[in-house]
Amino acid sequence: MAIHYKYTQQGGAVLLVSLIFLILLTILGVSAMQTTLLQERMAGNMRDLNLAFQASEAALRGGEAWLPANTATAEAASELADPAGWDGSGGTSVTGFSPPLASDPVYHVGPPQRVRIGIGLSPPEFRYIYPVTARGVGGTSTTVTVVQSMFEP
Repeated sequence: MAIHYKYTQQGGAVLLVSLIFLILLTILGVSAMQTTLLQERMAGNMRDLNLAFQASEAALRGGEAWLPANTATAEAASELADPAGWDGSGGTSVTGFSPPLASDPVYHVGPPQRVRIGIGLSPPEFRYIYPVTARGVGGTSTTVTVVQSMFEP
């Protein structure tokens, strides 16, 4: 005896549910990929900023090491009009960085400034301090840091 099934009442509900489930999984996967990509970009930008900062710090230390033997040269130097917006022109470059940077960090030593110390002392005591400004660039040319110190040789 043969058994015959009637398939006329099925409307494809399993197919519809599985397609909706597949769309939801696709949306979840795309969202996870976008989040991962964003985190990768943020980590790369932080690394680039860290490289630029370390380069500018190295150039700053280079300028401070150069200054004690070259105070006469620094006294004749011109002052930077806008240290924060300095583009690095006219600065002394420092080389030898690994990983390679977009451009070598540079430093500028400005003319001395007279500073009074020991306000209550008689007679007043003065010292000369020199502004040392350094500019560092990271792995890309758009990541720039500028640092400055006041140095007494």
